[in-house]
Amino acid sequence: MEKRLNLLDAFPIYGYEAPILVSKERGCLSIPLQLELPEIYTLDSKDYLNLNRMVSGILEILGENCLLHKQDLFFGETYAMDRQRLERDFFETEDERYFKDRPFLEHRCYLAIHKVPKNYIGRTPIGANSFLKKERRFYGQKYVPEEYLDGDTMADFEARVGAVNDLINDSGLMSSKILDSEGLFGRSGYYDCYLEAGYGEGTGRDIDFSDYGLRIGEKQGQYFTLENLDQFSKEDMAFHEYFGKYSTGNNLFPIGNLFSLGFRIPQEHIVNQYIYIPEKEKAMAKLRSKAKRLDKYARNRKGDKNSTYRDQIYEFQQHILNEHKELVYYHLNVLGISNSKKSFRSMCNSVRSAFRKLGIHAKENTVDRKNLFFGGILGNGIGLSMELFSPFSSEMAASLWYFEGGYRNRMHGPHGLRMVDRATGKPLLVSLYRDPEAKDWIFNRGMLIASGSGGGKTFFANAYLFSEYREGAEILILENGNSYDKLLDHLDGVVIENDDKNPFTFNPFMLDPGDMVEKDGQKMLTEHKLTQLIALVYLLLGRKDTTTDDGHDSAVIQTIIELLVQGYYRDQFLKDNPDNSFNTFYGYSERHLERLMDSKGIRKEVFDPNLFLLLLGKYAHDGPRAYLLNSRDKRIAQLGRERLVYFKLENLIENEQLFPILAFLMIDVFDKKLKDPKKLSLNKILVVDEAWNLFDNPIMAHYFDAKSRMARKYGGQPIFISQKVSDFVKSKYIGNTIVVNSHIKVLLDLGEFGNSFGEIQRLLGLNEKQKQLILSINKDLPMGRKLREMAICWKDRVKVFGLETSLPTKCLFETNPNEKAKINRLHEKHGRDWVRTANAYKQLQNELAESGSGNLNGSDINPKNRK
Repeated sequence: MEKRLNLLDAFPIYGYEAPILVSKERGCLSIPLQLELPEIYTLDSKDYLNLNRMVSGILEILGENCLLHKQDLFFGETYAMDRQRLERDFFETEDERYFKDRPFLEHRCYLAIHKVPKNYIGRTPIGANSFLKKERRFYGQKYVPEEYLDGDTMADFEARVGAVNDLINDSGLMSSKILDSEGLFGRSGYYDCYLEAGYGEGTGRDIDFSDYGLRIGEKQGQYFTLENLDQFSKEDMAFHEYFGKYSTGNNLFPIGNLFSLGFRIPQEHIVNQYIYIPEKEKAMAKLRSKAKRLDKYARNRKGDKNSTYRDQIYEFQQHILNEHKELVYYHLNVLGISNSKKSFRSMCNSVRSAFRKLGIHAKENTVDRKNLFFGGILGNGIGLSMELFSPFSSEMAASLWYFEGGYRNRMHGPHGLRMVDRATGKPLLVSLYRDPEAKDWIFNRGMLIASGSGGGKTFFANAYLFSEYREGAEILILENGNSYDKLLDHLDGVVIENDDKNPFTFNPFMLDPGDMVEKDGQKMLTEHKLTQLIALVYLLLGRKDTTTDDGHDSAVIQTIIELLVQGYYRDQFLKDNPDNSFNTFYGYSERHLERLMDSKGIRKEVFDPNLFLLLLGKYAHDGPRAYLLNSRDKRIAQLGRERLVYFKLENLIENEQLFPILAFLMIDVFDKKLKDPKKLSLNKILVVDEAWNLFDNPIMAHYFDAKSRMARKYGGQPIFISQKVSDFVKSKYIGNTIVVNSHIKVLLDLGEFGNSFGEIQRLLGLNEKQKQLILSINKDLPMGRKLREMAICWKDRVKVFGLETSLPTKCLFETNPNEKAKINRLHEKHGRDWVRTANAYKQLQNELAESGSGNLNGSDINPKNRK
């Protein structure tokens, strides 16, 4: 009959004197740390090398008779809806409901550093966890072992653990903190979680070891162990491995050696790793003694295990001595956890498969389950017997640490775009500029969005703009197409379309209060407005370069334009009701140009006034473009007050003469938003979608560069979007105007450019890790869920997220022609009401799914919900 113990008797920790835990087993002392590991998929080969060196450094700091127990918990959680977001609008509510109760794995990592007795190396399974056989009164009569009572020894131990904590934090890759009482013993603290195999406040569960099994409440566990070297099927262990699903011939994707034991196991589990640092001479003597015993029975024939093990020991000893390596003992186990008998076999298969990917033949261990379980409790690493350890070099033990943690993004809050992590599907909030600005990852908000054909760039752009609009942003979109028409319709944005009957019209010569300053009692233009008008008139002359052309020196032309603009406004400021327009500016130029040239001594051979007036005359009075710059259009006059403006460029992009001028004037609307002091705290967004040739001349390149610097100062965000990555390669000026001013790069599926990615990498200034992640996009998408992955680069940093939405939101962002046609029919049928249309689209898609592919949102994780 199985013995029953009260939890108080079975709990292995005798006492806690911050920061030291005292175990019941031999009074062993330990200090527990909580680690935050690097986010999964974000490490490159150099990072893994540095992490290996960090672990080796930890072992060197601690020295002999220390035991490290690293534990990684992967327990199931479910997504709880964000109440704040539920109150925003219909589509946000639908997204929150879509993710409600989504299961995912949550990761936590701990490291307990123990000071163990000098004779720990001889510890056997029979002697392990002997505290379980003792009465309570035993602990009132016994004291902490004498070797732990030396104050200098304990002070040295604490100092060494402090040095380890500092070393981890100084790595720049991991962070560490010493756990306090609340983190250990408090509600939802470590011991609550471990003893109930789940996060949250403990409610009390029985732990049952009967029938060679392990049950924690309703959950069933199974241990898989690595205990000796012959379980390895590969001989060498490098600093890292490569992930096959993300690797190609041109793109090797580095991962940690134990990567497969983390998030790649879809069920709940615990990874335990132990490294014991023995007294080297004592350990070597023990190995020699074992080799002699094996030699006594060795037959020196092929297949004889005694001969094989003897030779392995000799080779290992020679390696340690000849290579000046440190000797340690290492043990690894995984506790797989299933929520039911039905899923137990599936869980075991997942863990076995994970070990096979590592080249390890894991042992399913039922005999040592008690010692493994109690030795897995933080602070009781001594509960593991030495029979479960194998002798390793410290270098090899360091390479077998688990290094990848979960995403650190928030799940709830007012800011950020709702996305999912690619490892577990966990819903996240991604701050594209607020958090990165606060952390000094970026110094401007400029964003570049690019993908191959059908990569999902417009879907992402719609999602981002809607997210920012909800948070108060003001948005101006320039696009040749209909990518944002549904979103604009739903948000009652202003759509300005250009056609022959109702063309785009502007009046850049009309002044806002922010365009003027007063000096010595006289009004004058601000430097920004003056520079803007000089550049505009220069564009009207058909000039695209600042070099000499047609015998006119560009510096002379710009100087004359500047003098004309200043003289024009000096006249206008003297009038009571000035008519500021291009017509009146042209009239002023006709009257004063030759007088100005005479006063400055400019010969007509240097500057031709007749040619100048001829070219500008197209835009004045009865000229063919007179409508363009003399607007009385109320739509245009009120744009500065509109939150969402959409300029549909139609075929203007191909008009090399007119398009730069129009684009220049549209961006002026953005300027007014930037300079409005009432909007300083708002994000002001300028979206230029598929209009790269707007910047393919030095005037516009310089102008956009200036806008980007001004946007940085006033809280603005220029966004440039293209599906033709070749645009970046063939444009003469785009590298300086777009790439340099875009500290945020959102890159979607660029797989079609995999063989020629080097040029894209060079042009966009991407590092090797960014290249690796970008080329891994959409290579391992989850079954049964519709999402698109994208790499978000913040200067030299990068992370990949999935964009996944509810069906109603998909309805609003969809750009696929067939789907759009379906949505348009539903929209007409439901009275052009987007809420009703989206609901109808959701119902239609669900009906199609039920009749075809079935459930779209399955998962392997099914944690118990606990209050």
